[in-house]
Amino acid sequence: MKYPKEFDGKLVFFTATDRLKTTGFLMEGDKKEAVVFVHGMGGSFAKDGILAGGQKLVAQGYSLFSFNTRGAEIVKSFKNARGDRYYTFGTAFEKFEDSTKGIKGAINYLESRGYKKVHLMGHSTGCQKILYYAWKRRDMRVRSLIFLSPSEDYPIWKAYLGEDMDKAIEIARNMEEHGYGKNIHYFLYRRTGELWTASRFLSFADRKRMEARLFNYQGELSVLSKIYLPAQFFFGTKDETLFEDIAYYKKKIKQAYRGKKLKIEVIKGGDHSFHGKEDEVFDKIVKFISKIK
Repeated sequence: MKYPKEFDGKLVFFTATDRLKTTGFLMEGDKKEAVVFVHGMGGSFAKDGILAGGQKLVAQGYSLFSFNTRGAEIVKSFKNARGDRYYTFGTAFEKFEDSTKGIKGAINYLESRGYKKVHLMGHSTGCQKILYYAWKRRDMRVRSLIFLSPSEDYPIWKAYLGEDMDKAIEIARNMEEHGYGKNIHYFLYRRTGELWTASRFLSFADRKRMEARLFNYQGELSVLSKIYLPAQFFFGTKDETLFEDIAYYKKKIKQAYRGKKLKIEVIKGGDHSFHGKEDEVFDKIVKFISKIK
């Protein structure tokens, strides 16, 4: 992608269902049908590759709504709707299960503007969030799920930390047991330079927790097996977060999925964020959602 890059759209302030104020960017097409983008860890609504792909959607009449979840960036301040109280979230402090509040708030906002259909599109950890939302909320306004690089955080961190993984989990559990789950996990910070609370780390590092189970490819993908919405998956052949051949992930997804419309796309040369492959990815997305009633 060449810079500078400019995008036409509306900057939007809206609230999650618990009245937390957040930000989004709406690129509107002619149809009242939108793709809602849910970013991954440390991300934000202003992901240039996604906004570039949004131009493809708009050209075909669809809209793109990209918004900040409360897990945006690493540490981020939010206000409530009245603006009289601040909250500290961001990836380091968010509670995974609360992601449904922001996603539903985004869909409610679009509905207030006359949108009848939405497609949820997640990237990386955003994939876990849209899958969890679809399973937990059963929102009839959602017509399909689009998963961009649905990898799993546990093996990524296991490879990163090595023998220290078990120690990091043990320390985090001990912190939670003593009421310090919301405190920074300083062992991880000293080891990696990254900020995590103990509870946020355990959310994806403890196999018993919901977030860690959603795309546990060593398991049965039990939540995916309960989703019947049309689903489209994208994997890049150069995704550094995958530890098995893509054929392995395809097989696991096909075994779990019970719906009637499944499409698994393999993007040759695509990295975790599909840099330089946005046109190819979004051409396939347009083709996929155009066939959904």
